[in-house]
Amino acid sequence: MEIISVEARHIARSMWGDFWQQQKSVRGPSPMNGFPRRGDGWSWYTWPQGVVVVRVTLADGTTGIGYSEDGIGAATLMVNGHLGRIATGLDARATEQIWEQLYRSSIVYGRKGAAIEAISALDIAVWDAVGKSLGQPVYQLLGGHHGRPVRAYASKVQPDDDPAEVRRMARDYADRGYTGVKANWPYGPADGRRGLLANLRHIETIRGELPDEVELMSDAYMGWDRAFAVEMLRGLAGMGLRWVEEPLIPDDVAGHAMLRELGLVPIATGEHEFTRYGFQTLIDAGAADVLQPDVHRVGGITELRRVCQMASGAGLDVIPHVYSAATLHVVLSQPGCTWIEHLTNPSYWGRDQRVEPLFLGEPAVTDGAPELPTEPGIGLRINVKALPELSDWA
Repeated sequence: MEIISVEARHIARSMWGDFWQQQKSVRGPSPMNGFPRRGDGWSWYTWPQGVVVVRVTLADGTTGIGYSEDGIGAATLMVNGHLGRIATGLDARATEQIWEQLYRSSIVYGRKGAAIEAISALDIAVWDAVGKSLGQPVYQLLGGHHGRPVRAYASKVQPDDDPAEVRRMARDYADRGYTGVKANWPYGPADGRRGLLANLRHIETIRGELPDEVELMSDAYMGWDRAFAVEMLRGLAGMGLRWVEEPLIPDDVAGHAMLRELGLVPIATGEHEFTRYGFQTLIDAGAADVLQPDVHRVGGITELRRVCQMASGAGLDVIPHVYSAATLHVVLSQPGCTWIEHLTNPSYWGRDQRVEPLFLGEPAVTDGAPELPTEPGIGLRINVKALPELSDWA
């Protein structure tokens, strides 16, 4: 199963679909809330939306596809200019060796960020190619289905000035069979006590609309500081939140550990962390109750599996960030993973609006549960309608 070629192409589209279009204007905390706004939502400060798509070709002609976020094309350049050369000539079945060579050869410019996203896309493509060559879904190659039910939680209920609309969003998710719902917060430290109280009313409104058996999670998206977070957790104690996600910027590991030590509300973090080394730091510091690695950021399938096993040894839950076929294959194979995030399509603001997916074959979520993949490899196919520039890869 020799890898004979690795190619990457940059696509100037969002991998988040209509969810991203919504986030460009939604109100809520973010890492940039401490600065004067120069536009709405995230639109004024985020990098352009883009995706790197990697194709790996084996000696028998089998091809595998992987992708990750790549707003400015940096990951694409890294694959084409360096990482692809490292992987070429290796046995695709030697996924651990391939990953180590990709990581170690890129240490001088990598270790986190775009370089690891490039490795993530390449790693996913390798697993896809191996699965196709063997005629097996990737989760079978990872050890098979752990046999426990896997549920998807709905992401997200977004802030709205009309409490009736907030209630409608929450009720809609429950009616669609989700047994977990996540909400974004409308306010952060710049809004003072008024914002804090409005946040509490927001979560009370949602909790009051959901049946008792539906879990409620929340996401601060790195937008609080320590003092505001402490006051929020004190106000939330007793409300039964499953977790508060990313209350602080990801590098404030000590701050997350301090918030967790309070024991008021479970703390979740990790979607913006990279590799097992980053997650080892979180585990050692006692900084999280729930770890949230993203397969397209952490280092691909190979590294996500490692993080799941590390967390199992530490007695921590792993509930990965974002829904994707690659994520689902890992979740199905790891006994400690029984939840998966689902960015619903259509999202709440576009009940009658659907965005053409970049890839076809992603397992559907029905009544709050993902379907079991049956196709060999990851199971995705390029959607030529959405990505005509990749028609020669389809």
